[in-house]
Amino acid sequence: MSEIETAICDLELPQDKSAPVAPEWVHLFPNGVMKGRDGRVFNLADPHAIVREFNAGGVDLPVDYEHQNDKQASLPAGPVPAAGWIKELEVRDDGLWGRVEWTAQASQLLESKAYRYISPSFLYLKPGKVISKLKGAGLVHRPNLHLTALASQEETMTNDTTFKTRLATLLKLKPDSSDEALLSALEKIIGGNSKPDPKKYVPIEALQEALLERNTGHAAMNEERAAAKVDEALQGGYISPAMKEWATALCQQDEASFDRFIEKSTPQFAHLFKPSGTSATPPEFARKAPVHSSSDQAQAVCDQLGLEPDSLED
Repeated sequence: MSEIETAICDLELPQDKSAPVAPEWVHLFPNGVMKGRDGRVFNLADPHAIVREFNAGGVDLPVDYEHQNDKQASLPAGPVPAAGWIKELEVRDDGLWGRVEWTAQASQLLESKAYRYISPSFLYLKPGKVISKLKGAGLVHRPNLHLTALASQEETMTNDTTFKTRLATLLKLKPDSSDEALLSALEKIIGGNSKPDPKKYVPIEALQEALLERNTGHAAMNEERAAAKVDEALQGGYISPAMKEWATALCQQDEASFDRFIEKSTPQFAHLFKPSGTSATPPEFARKAPVHSSSDQAQAVCDQLGLEPDSLED
């Protein structure tokens, strides 16, 4: 079973001189994997689950001073005053935010900059340190998480944790990799400004043109080869003239199948291409035999053809 532990992380409260010092919304967590200044790494894998759990509870979460709620055993007995109450949670592009209703005392302390940082208190699953529940937060003096901070123009903290974490993931590096390691990995992928070696690379346009010419040449060769094979089969009597178109298509598409068909066939159409060796006129009619008009046979022929008997004579 996964072990559940409590953790707290500090971050600077946003402050804007043109707005109330005590901000209504505070940035509690960045999305995904985060690393605190103390070196601990946590993972806000599902911020929407944190919001659902908070809404289902129906109870505001306390914001105290110096995490007194989490350290009561080391503090003197007595009341633990709240600095404010988290009334609402919201998931944004840069992480989880909370709407806080501050007490009058906390507002004065924030206005005087007696406190400048807020630290979320949460439960996490030990394997992977996945954040599972928000317990509350505390006003503290030392920040831990790198989150949105707008204390003043010169005191603004750079929030590049999320970007660096995503970049490290894309480059298959550890989330806490240094800037130098990230840059080195990028240079290897991009290759700097060096030009490609012409011995190893060719322009894509030239490659496409060469492939097109090759395919066109192969198509022409296949057509000529198929036509020659079909003509040979036709002259050999293995196919008839009516089969020529079909045989040509088969040979172009699958030459091996065409060859097997010819091997298994017999020249059954060979007689269509052999000379007969006889003249168009039968020998018995090559020369006219003399026919006498007085014969009964000649008379019968003339009667049938409507000819005069003398027309059959030489």
